[in-house]
Amino acid sequence: MEAESWWLYRGEGQPTTRERSEPWPQPPPWRRFQGGALRPTPPDEAPASARYLGDGLPAGPDLDAAGLAVVNAAILLRRPLLVTGPHGAGKTSLAHRIARELGLGRVLRWWISSRTTLREGLYTYDTIGRLSAGVAGQADGNPGRFVRLGPLGTALLPYERPRMLLIEGLDRSDVALTDELRGVFEDGGFDVAELRAVPSALVAAEDGPGAEVAQGRVCCGEFPVVVITAEDDESLPPTFVEHCMLLRIPDPPEPERLAASWLSSETAEAGWRSALRVVEGTDPGRVPSVAAMQDAMWLGVVRAGADGWSPEGEYPGQAALDALWCRGRGGRGE
Repeated sequence: MEAESWWLYRGEGQPTTRERSEPWPQPPPWRRFQGGALRPTPPDEAPASARYLGDGLPAGPDLDAAGLAVVNAAILLRRPLLVTGPHGAGKTSLAHRIARELGLGRVLRWWISSRTTLREGLYTYDTIGRLSAGVAGQADGNPGRFVRLGPLGTALLPYERPRMLLIEGLDRSDVALTDELRGVFEDGGFDVAELRAVPSALVAAEDGPGAEVAQGRVCCGEFPVVVITAEDDESLPPTFVEHCMLLRIPDPPEPERLAASWLSSETAEAGWRSALRVVEGTDPGRVPSVAAMQDAMWLGVVRAGADGWSPEGEYPGQAALDALWCRGRGGRGE
Protein backbone atom coordinates (compact mmCIF):
# COMPACT_ATOMS: atom_id res chain seq x y z
CA MET A 1 0.00 0.00 0.00
CA GLU A 2 1.43 3.37 -1.02
CA ALA A 3 0.73 6.22 1.38
CA GLU A 4 -0.56 9.50 0.00
CA SER A 5 1.54 12.60 0.44
CA TRP A 6 -0.98 14.46 2.62
CA TRP A 7 -1.23 11.69 5.20
CA LEU A 8 0.26 12.29 8.63
CA TYR A 9 -0.59 8.87 10.07
CA ARG A 10 0.53 5.98 7.88
CA GLY A 11 -0.03 3.03 10.19
CA GLU A 12 3.53 1.84 9.79
CA GLY A 13 4.04 1.13 13.47
CA GLN A 14 7.01 3.47 13.83
CA PRO A 15 7.26 7.05 15.08
CA THR A 16 7.14 9.52 12.25
CA THR A 17 10.27 11.27 11.01
CA ARG A 18 8.39 14.54 11.36
CA GLU A 19 10.18 16.78 13.87
CA ARG A 20 8.24 18.33 16.72
CA SER A 21 9.56 21.70 15.62
CA GLU A 22 7.76 21.38 12.29
CA PRO A 23 4.43 23.26 12.21
CA TRP A 24 1.25 21.23 12.41
CA PRO A 25 -0.76 21.33 9.14
CA GLN A 26 -3.11 24.28 8.81
CA PRO A 27 -6.76 23.65 9.76
CA PRO A 28 -9.72 24.70 7.60
CA PRO A 29 -10.71 28.34 8.19
CA TRP A 30 -13.87 27.20 10.01
CA ARG A 31 -11.87 25.03 12.45
CA ARG A 32 -9.36 27.58 13.72
CA PHE A 33 -9.26 28.36 17.41
CA GLN A 34 -7.56 31.09 19.40
CA GLY A 35 -5.96 29.56 22.44
CA GLY A 36 -3.64 31.28 24.90
CA ALA A 37 0.11 30.86 25.32
CA LEU A 38 1.28 27.56 23.87
CA ARG A 39 2.35 24.79 26.22
CA PRO A 40 4.85 21.98 25.50
CA THR A 41 3.32 18.65 24.59
CA PRO A 42 3.99 16.02 27.31
CA PRO A 43 6.43 13.19 26.51
CA ASP A 44 5.38 10.02 24.77
CA GLU A 45 3.52 7.43 26.79
CA ALA A 46 5.72 4.50 27.82
CA PRO A 47 4.53 0.92 27.18
CA ALA A 48 2.76 -0.26 30.31
CA SER A 49 0.74 -3.37 29.48
CA ALA A 50 0.45 -6.49 27.38
CA ARG A 51 -1.37 -4.42 24.76
CA TYR A 52 2.05 -3.47 23.44
CA LEU A 53 4.11 -5.59 21.10
CA GLY A 54 7.80 -6.24 21.47
CA ASP A 55 8.77 -3.03 19.64
CA GLY A 56 6.98 -0.97 22.27
CA LEU A 57 4.04 -0.02 20.05
CA PRO A 58 0.42 -0.98 20.67
CA ALA A 59 -1.21 -3.56 18.46
CA GLY A 60 -3.94 -2.06 16.34
CA PRO A 61 -6.39 -2.87 13.56
CA ASP A 62 -4.99 -3.67 10.15
CA LEU A 63 -6.39 -0.71 8.22
CA ASP A 64 -6.50 -0.64 4.43
CA ALA A 65 -5.90 2.50 2.37
CA ALA A 66 -9.51 3.58 2.75
CA GLY A 67 -9.33 3.28 6.53
CA LEU A 68 -6.07 5.22 6.72
CA ALA A 69 -7.58 7.94 4.55
CA VAL A 70 -10.47 8.34 7.03
CA VAL A 71 -8.05 8.60 9.96
CA ASN A 72 -5.98 11.25 8.22
CA ALA A 73 -9.04 13.18 7.10
CA ALA A 74 -10.19 13.40 10.74
CA ILE A 75 -6.78 14.76 11.75
CA LEU A 76 -6.60 17.27 8.89
CA LEU A 77 -10.20 18.50 9.24
CA ARG A 78 -10.01 18.68 13.06
CA ARG A 79 -12.98 16.36 13.39
CA PRO A 80 -13.46 13.58 15.97
CA LEU A 81 -12.74 10.10 14.64
CA LEU A 82 -15.62 7.80 15.59
CA VAL A 83 -14.33 4.21 15.53
CA THR A 84 -16.88 1.41 15.76
CA GLY A 85 -16.40 -2.32 15.93
CA PRO A 86 -16.64 -5.33 18.23
CA HIS A 87 -14.79 -5.58 21.51
CA GLY A 88 -11.15 -6.45 20.98
CA ALA A 89 -11.04 -5.23 17.38
CA GLY A 90 -8.33 -2.67 18.17
CA LYS A 91 -10.32 0.56 18.59
CA THR A 92 -8.47 1.66 21.72
CA SER A 93 -5.12 0.51 20.40
CA LEU A 94 -5.57 2.62 17.29
CA ALA A 95 -5.60 5.79 19.41
CA HIS A 96 -2.37 4.81 21.16
CA ARG A 97 -0.78 3.96 17.85
CA ILE A 98 -1.68 7.32 16.31
CA ALA A 99 -0.38 9.20 19.35
CA ARG A 100 2.92 7.34 19.32
CA GLU A 101 3.49 7.65 15.60
CA LEU A 102 2.72 11.38 15.52
CA GLY A 103 4.40 12.27 18.82
CA LEU A 104 1.27 13.61 20.50
CA GLY A 105 2.28 12.73 24.04
CA ARG A 106 0.39 10.66 26.58
CA VAL A 107 -3.12 9.56 25.62
CA LEU A 108 -5.84 11.25 27.68
CA ARG A 109 -8.56 8.66 28.34
CA TRP A 110 -12.17 9.31 29.31
CA TRP A 111 -14.37 6.30 30.07
CA ILE A 112 -18.10 6.82 29.51
CA SER A 113 -21.02 5.27 31.37
CA SER A 114 -24.77 5.89 31.30
CA ARG A 115 -24.33 8.35 34.19
CA THR A 116 -21.36 10.31 32.81
CA THR A 117 -21.81 14.07 32.53
CA LEU A 118 -19.93 16.55 30.38
CA ARG A 119 -18.72 18.36 33.49
CA GLU A 120 -16.79 15.25 34.60
CA GLY A 121 -14.76 15.32 31.41
CA LEU A 122 -14.13 19.06 31.56
CA TYR A 123 -13.20 19.75 35.19
CA THR A 124 -14.02 19.16 38.84
CA TYR A 125 -14.38 21.84 41.50
CA ASP A 126 -13.62 21.14 45.14
CA THR A 127 -16.55 22.99 46.68
CA ILE A 128 -15.97 21.58 50.16
CA GLY A 129 -12.30 22.49 50.06
CA ARG A 130 -13.18 26.02 48.98
CA LEU A 131 -15.69 26.43 51.81
CA SER A 132 -13.27 24.98 54.35
CA ALA A 133 -10.59 27.41 53.26
CA GLY A 134 -13.02 30.29 53.64
CA VAL A 135 -14.07 29.21 57.13
CA ALA A 136 -10.43 28.86 58.16
CA GLY A 137 -9.73 32.36 56.88
CA GLN A 138 -6.97 31.17 54.59
CA ALA A 139 -5.72 33.62 51.99
CA ASP A 140 -7.13 32.78 48.60
CA GLY A 141 -4.17 33.79 46.45
CA ASN A 142 -4.98 31.17 43.84
CA PRO A 143 -8.69 30.28 43.58
CA GLY A 144 -7.79 27.92 40.76
CA ARG A 145 -6.29 25.46 43.27
CA PHE A 146 -9.78 24.05 43.79
CA VAL A 147 -10.15 23.25 40.08
CA ARG A 148 -8.78 20.17 38.32
CA LEU A 149 -9.21 19.73 34.59
CA GLY A 150 -10.48 16.38 33.38
CA PRO A 151 -9.26 14.52 30.27
CA LEU A 152 -11.43 16.55 27.89
CA GLY A 153 -10.56 19.82 29.61
CA THR A 154 -6.84 19.02 29.52
CA ALA A 155 -7.00 18.11 25.82
CA LEU A 156 -8.44 21.55 25.08
CA LEU A 157 -5.50 23.43 26.58
CA PRO A 158 -3.42 25.30 23.95
CA TYR A 159 -0.53 22.91 23.28
CA GLU A 160 2.27 23.28 20.74
CA ARG A 161 1.02 20.08 19.14
CA PRO A 162 -2.47 18.66 19.63
CA ARG A 163 -3.13 16.12 22.36
CA MET A 164 -4.68 12.71 21.78
CA LEU A 165 -8.05 12.34 23.54
CA LEU A 166 -9.57 8.86 23.71
CA ILE A 167 -13.28 8.74 24.62
CA GLU A 168 -14.25 5.14 25.26
CA GLY A 169 -17.75 3.70 24.95
CA LEU A 170 -19.71 6.79 23.94
CA ASP A 171 -22.62 4.57 22.88
CA ARG A 172 -23.26 3.94 26.60
CA SER A 173 -23.91 7.65 27.22
CA ASP A 174 -27.08 9.66 27.62
CA VAL A 175 -28.24 11.53 24.51
CA ALA A 176 -27.76 14.84 26.29
CA LEU A 177 -24.03 14.16 26.67
CA THR A 178 -23.50 13.76 22.92
CA ASP A 179 -25.30 17.05 22.25
CA GLU A 180 -23.21 18.89 24.83
CA LEU A 181 -20.02 17.25 23.61
CA ARG A 182 -20.73 18.33 20.05
CA GLY A 183 -21.09 21.90 21.27
CA VAL A 184 -17.69 21.81 22.99
CA PHE A 185 -16.07 20.38 19.88
CA GLU A 186 -17.59 23.16 17.79
CA ASP A 187 -16.39 25.86 20.20
CA GLY A 188 -12.95 24.34 20.75
CA GLY A 189 -13.15 25.35 24.40
CA PHE A 190 -15.27 25.89 27.50
CA ASP A 191 -15.66 28.11 30.57
CA VAL A 192 -14.85 27.25 34.15
CA ALA A 193 -17.84 28.99 35.69
CA GLU A 194 -16.25 29.38 39.11
CA LEU A 195 -13.31 31.35 37.66
CA ARG A 196 -15.05 33.74 35.25
CA ALA A 197 -14.48 36.70 37.57
CA VAL A 198 -10.80 35.81 38.16
CA PRO A 199 -8.30 37.56 35.83
CA SER A 200 -5.85 34.67 35.99
CA ALA A 201 -5.75 31.42 37.95
CA LEU A 202 -3.50 28.37 37.99
CA VAL A 203 -5.48 25.12 37.73
CA ALA A 204 -4.38 21.50 37.87
CA ALA A 205 -4.41 19.47 34.66
CA GLU A 206 -5.13 15.77 34.15
CA ASP A 207 -1.41 15.21 33.65
CA GLY A 208 1.64 17.42 33.65
CA PRO A 209 2.02 20.83 35.30
CA GLY A 210 -0.82 23.22 36.02
CA ALA A 211 -2.21 25.67 33.48
CA GLU A 212 -2.96 29.38 33.63
CA VAL A 213 -6.61 30.15 32.88
CA ALA A 214 -7.70 33.71 32.17
CA GLN A 215 -11.23 34.64 33.31
CA GLY A 216 -12.14 30.97 33.42
CA ARG A 217 -11.78 30.40 29.66
CA VAL A 218 -10.02 27.31 28.29
CA CYS A 219 -9.57 27.22 24.52
CA CYS A 220 -7.33 25.08 22.35
CA GLY A 221 -4.79 26.42 19.91
CA GLU A 222 -4.72 23.17 17.94
CA PHE A 223 -7.86 21.05 18.11
CA PRO A 224 -6.98 17.73 19.80
CA VAL A 225 -6.89 14.49 17.87
CA VAL A 226 -10.05 12.86 19.22
CA VAL A 227 -10.76 9.13 18.90
CA ILE A 228 -14.22 8.03 20.08
CA THR A 229 -14.98 4.32 20.41
CA ALA A 230 -18.37 2.61 20.27
CA GLU A 231 -19.70 -0.84 19.47
CA ASP A 232 -21.76 0.69 16.67
CA ASP A 233 -22.95 4.10 15.56
CA GLU A 234 -26.66 3.29 15.31
CA SER A 235 -27.25 4.07 19.00
CA LEU A 236 -25.71 7.54 18.65
CA PRO A 237 -27.70 10.58 17.44
CA PRO A 238 -27.28 11.09 13.68
CA THR A 239 -26.45 14.76 14.26
CA PHE A 240 -23.45 13.72 16.35
CA VAL A 241 -22.28 11.04 13.92
CA GLU A 242 -22.43 13.58 11.08
CA HIS A 243 -20.05 15.79 13.06
CA CYS A 244 -17.43 13.00 13.10
CA MET A 245 -15.38 11.04 10.61
CA LEU A 246 -16.72 7.49 10.85
CA LEU A 247 -14.39 4.49 10.71
CA ARG A 248 -16.04 1.09 10.94
CA ILE A 249 -13.61 -1.67 11.82
CA PRO A 250 -14.86 -4.85 10.12
CA ASP A 251 -16.11 -7.87 12.00
CA PRO A 252 -13.41 -10.01 13.59
CA PRO A 253 -10.39 -10.52 11.33
CA GLU A 254 -9.26 -13.92 10.21
CA PRO A 255 -7.56 -15.89 13.01
CA GLU A 256 -4.19 -15.66 11.27
CA ARG A 257 -4.38 -11.85 11.00
CA LEU A 258 -5.55 -11.53 14.60
CA ALA A 259 -2.68 -13.66 15.84
CA ALA A 260 -0.16 -11.71 13.75
CA SER A 261 -1.39 -8.46 15.38
CA TRP A 262 -1.04 -9.67 18.96
CA LEU A 263 1.51 -12.47 19.07
CA SER A 264 5.14 -12.98 18.16
CA SER A 265 6.08 -14.91 15.04
CA GLU A 266 7.15 -17.86 17.23
CA THR A 267 3.74 -18.22 18.89
CA ALA A 268 1.39 -17.00 16.14
CA GLU A 269 0.65 -20.44 14.68
CA ALA A 270 -0.39 -21.95 18.00
CA GLY A 271 -2.54 -18.88 18.60
CA TRP A 272 -4.39 -18.74 15.30
CA ARG A 273 -5.08 -22.48 15.26
CA SER A 274 -6.77 -22.21 18.65
CA ALA A 275 -8.72 -19.13 17.54
CA LEU A 276 -9.87 -21.04 14.48
CA ARG A 277 -11.49 -23.63 16.74
CA VAL A 278 -13.64 -20.89 18.25
CA VAL A 279 -14.64 -19.66 14.79
CA GLU A 280 -15.57 -23.18 13.71
CA GLY A 281 -17.58 -23.72 16.87
CA THR A 282 -19.63 -20.53 16.58
CA ASP A 283 -23.23 -20.97 15.48
CA PRO A 284 -23.95 -20.15 11.81
CA GLY A 285 -25.07 -16.57 11.40
CA ARG A 286 -23.33 -15.38 14.56
CA VAL A 287 -20.16 -13.27 14.54
CA PRO A 288 -17.35 -14.89 16.53
CA SER A 289 -16.43 -12.96 19.64
CA VAL A 290 -13.05 -11.26 19.29
CA ALA A 291 -12.53 -11.61 23.05
CA ALA A 292 -13.16 -15.36 22.84
CA MET A 293 -10.76 -15.65 19.90
CA GLN A 294 -8.08 -13.76 21.83
CA ASP A 295 -8.52 -15.93 24.89
CA ALA A 296 -8.34 -19.03 22.74
CA MET A 297 -5.13 -17.78 21.17
CA TRP A 298 -3.50 -17.39 24.55
CA LEU A 299 -4.65 -20.82 25.71
CA GLY A 300 -3.04 -22.24 22.60
CA VAL A 301 0.19 -20.33 23.20
CA VAL A 302 0.46 -21.42 26.83
CA ARG A 303 -0.29 -25.03 25.99
CA ALA A 304 2.21 -25.02 23.11
CA GLY A 305 4.91 -23.63 25.38
CA ALA A 306 4.28 -26.28 28.02
CA ASP A 307 3.62 -29.40 25.96
CA GLY A 308 4.41 -28.59 22.34
CA TRP A 309 1.81 -27.94 19.69
CA SER A 310 0.03 -30.72 17.82
CA PRO A 311 -2.45 -29.40 15.27
CA GLU A 312 -4.26 -32.70 15.00
CA GLY A 313 -6.80 -34.25 17.33
CA GLU A 314 -7.98 -33.42 20.83
CA TYR A 315 -5.77 -32.23 23.64
CA PRO A 316 -6.21 -31.56 27.39
CA GLY A 317 -7.16 -27.92 26.76
CA GLN A 318 -10.15 -28.86 24.62
CA ALA A 319 -12.59 -28.41 27.51
CA ALA A 320 -11.42 -24.84 27.91
CA LEU A 321 -11.97 -24.15 24.22
CA ASP A 322 -15.43 -25.71 24.50
CA ALA A 323 -16.21 -23.11 27.18
CA LEU A 324 -15.05 -20.37 24.81
CA TRP A 325 -17.33 -21.79 22.13
CA CYS A 326 -20.26 -21.33 24.51
CA ARG A 327 -19.23 -17.71 24.94
CA GLY A 328 -19.23 -17.36 21.18
CA ARG A 329 -22.79 -18.66 21.13
CA GLY A 330 -23.88 -16.10 23.69
CA GLY A 331 -23.57 -18.49 26.64
CA ARG A 332 -25.77 -21.27 25.19
CA GLY A 333 -24.56 -24.80 25.50
CA GLU A 334 -25.41 -27.67 23.19
